[in-house]
Amino acid sequence: MTTRTRRPRQADRQARSAQHLGDKRRAAEAQGPLTVLPVAVDQLRAVISRLPENQRAEAAAQATQLLDQLRQSIAES
Repeated sequence: MTTRTRRPRQADRQARSAQHLGDKRRAAEAQGPLTVLPVAVDQLRAVISRLPENQRAEAAAQATQLLDQLRQSIAES
């Protein structure tokens, strides 16, 4: 029996995570558009938390800026 290396285990974990997030998103979509937003924000937060420590603050700032711009755009329309 061969031992599994780190890369295949990491790929398996990423595939399971992607499947879980996809299932979560589809379940939210079935409940309606307002349910999808918190799921999408949770997914974004999860991605940011997996970044290297020195990149997290910048990614969070960019995400916040985009959300603020979107909020302002919606408020103006």
